[in-house]
Amino acid sequence: MPVCLGDDVMAASSDASADELRLRLRQGELIGEFSRMALAGTGLDALLDAAVRIAAEGLDAPMAKVLRRTPGEDSLLVLAGVGWRPGVVGRARLGTDLASPAGYALKTGAAVISNHLAEEERFRTPSLMVEHGVRRAVNVVVRGQREAFGVLEVDSRDPGKFSERDVVFMDALAGVLGLALDRGADLAQREALLRDKDLLMQEVHHRVRNSLFLVQSLLRQQIRAAALPEVRDELEQAIRRVSSIAAVHRQLYSGDTLGRIRAGDYLDLLLRDMAASAPERAVRLDAPPGLAWSADRATTCGLIVTELVINALKYGRGTVAVRVEAGADEADSIAVEDEGPGPPPGFDPATSPGLGMRILRALLRGGGFDLDRSAGHARFVARLPAAAQGRGNDGAPSAPES
Repeated sequence: MPVCLGDDVMAASSDASADELRLRLRQGELIGEFSRMALAGTGLDALLDAAVRIAAEGLDAPMAKVLRRTPGEDSLLVLAGVGWRPGVVGRARLGTDLASPAGYALKTGAAVISNHLAEEERFRTPSLMVEHGVRRAVNVVVRGQREAFGVLEVDSRDPGKFSERDVVFMDALAGVLGLALDRGADLAQREALLRDKDLLMQEVHHRVRNSLFLVQSLLRQQIRAAALPEVRDELEQAIRRVSSIAAVHRQLYSGDTLGRIRAGDYLDLLLRDMAASAPERAVRLDAPPGLAWSADRATTCGLIVTELVINALKYGRGTVAVRVEAGADEADSIAVEDEGPGPPPGFDPATSPGLGMRILRALLRGGGFDLDRSAGHARFVARLPAAAQGRGNDGAPSAPES
């Protein structure tokens, strides 16, 4: 016999369906909101607070909490929560045994719906929930790709019912939270590894610098033992070359950008050391403030400046000016000039047999090195090769000329 439903029954059913639809649409919006927060890299505390707020709103319940599994302990810490009395969040703990709804969810990985906690035969009601008058609860595991972090739980004092559709919403929310926690843990691990790597590299640079200082000390002993002035002069120049390399490693282990060296800071330090050997001469530097070099490029540039400034202090007159200009793809140029007349006619840096000129040609292979006679005084210009040039197949600098 067909059953005829009255208008009020049909209207009530229609209203209930509309309310259900609005709730599910709102849950979808809340998941989208939380996902955007997670992707934006929101901090852990703010993300957990948002998770419990959204969980409670999505199930139209007054209370929610995130419980974190405590390694080595049979307890779950209330890490974040909404609707609980002061002193609960960050302090209260629940059991992880199978008689606890949250513990059962954590250990089995299955969602737990308990709509009648007072009548439950499967679980005991934790005292925390009894104190707050909780009558029903739903628990899902918070897990990304790693071991379970803990449990997301929503609680209510109302006599309504949580449904399987509510579990779908909770699972989605807990899944996003778990992946965000995984990403945070991965980032923290990478940062720790980078800190360890930075400390290791700083120690390496520190030891290399100390070794180079030892080389300088040995060369100074050779200077004291040398009888010929020209030998002592060559040894002094060798010390300057070693010093320019040591300065690179000093910048690398003491600077705030490991692996990159600010050109101005490095050259200023280098030039001050060289100027100390000729106090009657002024040495001036002009370098772009934002220019930074890799360790390899800084070593090359330091040696180029060392050779040219030593040459200017030795053979030139007046102020020595060093000018650095940034080029595309690190093809920078370095000009060194003084107020002297420069080398004699016929001097060609491309064919000069002197050790300094040979070193410069080797360092600038793929770039260029010129004596600019149009300036009316001594002016050498070194043009560095682009970053992709002047390197061997293995990425190392090309071998110098013999």
